[in-house]
This record gives sequence, C-alpha cells and structure tokens, in this order.
Amino acid sequence: MAITITTLSSQFNDITVQDTDTDETAKNDITQGTGSVHYIQAVNGWSGSSIFLKLYDATSATLPTDQPMFIMKVAASANKTCVIPDGMAFTNGLSYAAVDQAGDLGAGTPIPTGNLTVRIITS
Repeated sequence: MAITITTLSSQFNDITVQDTDTDETAKNDITQGTGSVHYIQAVNGWSGSSIFLKLYDATSATLPTDQPMFIMKVAASANKTCVIPDGMAFTNGLSYAAVDQAGDLGAGTPIPTGNLTVRIITS
C-alpha cells in the first residue's frame, strides 16, 4: 500500500490523497474524519478489465456488505476524472476500495497489484 496524504496549504483545509496501489482491501478513514471530496482521478493501468472505484461514507468499509456512496467505472487502460465543485460530503469518514465488478454490493475479484492509481482532493 502506497498512500501519500499531503496538506495543500496552511491557508486552506484541502488535502490531497494519492494511492498507487488501490485494490479490494479497503483503505479506511483516510482523512481521519469528516470532509468533502472535490476531485477524484483514477488511472487504470490494467488492460484486462474495467475497475470500479468505490467510496464509502464510513470510518471502516467491508466489501461486499457495506454499500458505497459513490462508484466510478474506469475502463481498461484508461484515465477517468470527476470534479465535484460543491463537494460530496462524507459525514462519518472517507474509505475506499476497488474491484472488477460493478454494483453497490459487488465484491468482485481482486485486481492485480499496482494497477489502479487514485488521487482524491478533500476539504
């Protein structure tokens, strides 16, 4: 797991999260509290399949029992960006995971290590 969390400026509450090895193991409460997501970028380096990034409003997420708040499909060998100007509020905490299956409760199968890079900007 290679997660980097960077505060953008002391004047703002913005935090950048970058994970170069996103997979089916949930990364839990990455911002250590509540906040809003303003930007998501996912880069799928796997040519074998689409990958589904799933965000959870929770301090801990368990696939496939917990329902995600947001699902982003990233096609094979593609880059996808989502900008949310007003922010998407996470009132409990921000957790995420990625699998090769769509659907709210789809656990899918593991994706090969190191094939999905995720960047998230929160405030």
